[in-house]
Amino acid sequence: MISSRALFASFLVAFGCSPGGNSGAPGAAFGLSGGAAGAPSISLGTGGTGASAASPGSPCTPGTLACYCPDGTASGTQTCDAQGSLSVCDCPFQAVTNQPSSSGTPTALCPALQGKATCSAKSYASQQVPSSILFVVDRSGSMDCNAPPVQTVQSCEQAALRQDPNQPSRWETTVKALNDSFTGLSGSSASIGLSLFSNDGNCGVDATPVVDLAPTSAVQVNALSEAMAAAKPAGGTPIVGAVVLAYQHLHEQLHAPGNRYVVLITDGEESCGTKGDEADTADLEAARNLLLNTEVEKARDANIRTFVIGAPGSEGARGFLSELAFQGGTARTPSCLHGGATEGDCHFDLTQGDFAQVLKDTLGKIGGKALGCEFQAPSDGRGLVNVQMSQKGGAPVCMPQVAGACDGTGSGWQFAKTAAGATDETRVVLCGAACDQATADPTTVVDVILGCDSIR
Repeated sequence: MISSRALFASFLVAFGCSPGGNSGAPGAAFGLSGGAAGAPSISLGTGGTGASAASPGSPCTPGTLACYCPDGTASGTQTCDAQGSLSVCDCPFQAVTNQPSSSGTPTALCPALQGKATCSAKSYASQQVPSSILFVVDRSGSMDCNAPPVQTVQSCEQAALRQDPNQPSRWETTVKALNDSFTGLSGSSASIGLSLFSNDGNCGVDATPVVDLAPTSAVQVNALSEAMAAAKPAGGTPIVGAVVLAYQHLHEQLHAPGNRYVVLITDGEESCGTKGDEADTADLEAARNLLLNTEVEKARDANIRTFVIGAPGSEGARGFLSELAFQGGTARTPSCLHGGATEGDCHFDLTQGDFAQVLKDTLGKIGGKALGCEFQAPSDGRGLVNVQMSQKGGAPVCMPQVAGACDGTGSGWQFAKTAAGATDETRVVLCGAACDQATADPTTVVDVILGCDSIR
């Protein structure tokens, strides 16, 4: 744990800046240009789904460079132009698939593909792309208040104390919902970890999670539960510092598998900025702008997306939290409201209704989205691909290829996209109702069928 003043000096040192001279300007504290001691020398936000292996803080050497991909290996390539700017990291996703049956034909085909004389179908059981999920949870003093309607937000703002000791606090409700979520992720393809803020009763945050990322075994779930039980609400709300360091940690964990997510849960507004002074509104605004305009984009380009949950008490931060979710690549709907100073609905806004039940439901939805509907796929280079899905050992069902956006308006599948927007035939993504159906049932098996014209 570190104090608020030590916190911001440590930002400057850890990320390759000097605390002296002019580096005290807002934003210098949060530059993610370098790693902590002993960490690989990588730069977050050089573009694409990967991160440059070039030395941070200096122009790149013109030519082709290696870059880190979402699977944690430096298997991607990117180019450095004459101006020292790096292109998007091109990360070939190597599919690991089962071999086709010895007969060369699948053991079961969905009805539309059965009896086709013009194609020779070969079936591959497609592995789900794993996820790494770092929960970043607000344990500031206001989390000790009861949730509405037991205690109003205004009452909590006047005194961050529980009004009814016989009713659960916001923190206790959050702990229970998170424990249920952790248990629900057990045995899945996800690795999960936990960071808490503040960690010193003031404005402290730490680049090292209280529970580091690990597969969702019984041991990991127990460690997460124990960490939540040991923590007590206290201190301010350093949202920006906590999220930026979460990005840094996920990025430095080069073997954090697959797609990577930060799940932010907060009941308030940024209150620490770069100076730890809640009264310095200009500094608070500068910190928020740095996160929204710079750091979240760098994270997204490095395949780190940001879910945002606003608990009761976060009403005044709706605009900020909504924009963070939108820029973080997890907007609830494509047409959600964002960009406003005080309003927005791109995040999960839990400021109304039964907080306990809505939080539980929301974490379930986020868990399903983070586990994802993205599957590895072999490619024959001809685009002769079909996807079928079976559940509970039943007969497979054919899914059509979706031509439009994979935004919930169509049900089926489509090829994934690279960071540059090109079609990636080594990954397929389930869309709309097909995705909802797959994530709701852990028995789901997705098969990629090669050799036949795609069903549309």
